[in-house]
Amino acid sequence: MHQHSADCQHAAIEPHTKQTQLTIAVLLIGSFAAAELLVGMTSGSLSLIAEAGHMASDSLALGLALLATRLAQPPLPSLLSDSLIGITAEAASESPPKTAWETWAALVNGLGLIAIALWIGWEAIQRLQSPPDTIASMPMLVTAGIGLVVNSINIALLHHDSAHDLNLRGAFLHVLADAMSCIGVIVAAIVVSTLHWLWADGVISLLIASIILLGAAPLVVKSTQQLRQA
Repeated sequence: MHQHSADCQHAAIEPHTKQTQLTIAVLLIGSFAAAELLVGMTSGSLSLIAEAGHMASDSLALGLALLATRLAQPPLPSLLSDSLIGITAEAASESPPKTAWETWAALVNGLGLIAIALWIGWEAIQRLQSPPDTIASMPMLVTAGIGLVVNSINIALLHHDSAHDLNLRGAFLHVLADAMSCIGVIVAAIVVSTLHWLWADGVISLLIASIILLGAAPLVVKSTQQLRQA
């Protein structure tokens, strides 16, 4: 009983916490995506431009998760009005649960992750077939290093609550995918700079795409099951 009360209390404050976490994550990722795109265009690094597009799409996905969290909270005056007019239990049961918005957002995020993984895999195959003549390794290394720091902050921010919240789980997987992409760019930049293996960028991109797919598939399955049960 005490545990149930604690869980209810946690659920009461959780939406505000989620909104704060997702807002910070959106601002950090969105701002860095713009900076990464600028560096990629000025340095001629296709990998950085692709990573900037990856982070920009993730920023939009996190914005969707934030919107779903806000939509899942009905206004307090509306709740008081419904209770005063004595809404019936039958009418209440016909209304969709407020968590449906967040479950839909989790599903869309999971599908978005799969689309991103397929796109990265396709680009990686194209690069392996036609590797570029030169790669600016130093801008890749510095920018990806900063990106790893940014994503590490977001991972620490979202990790704990993502274990028991499907919407935050989708956001967390997006941030984790960004971090893995940054690590891949760092490794590729070091290999290209030291060993001049230009194909390393494509191989690491394929590995990142596989990891993203493995993380997104359970999210899509679980959110789909919850929607069917609802």
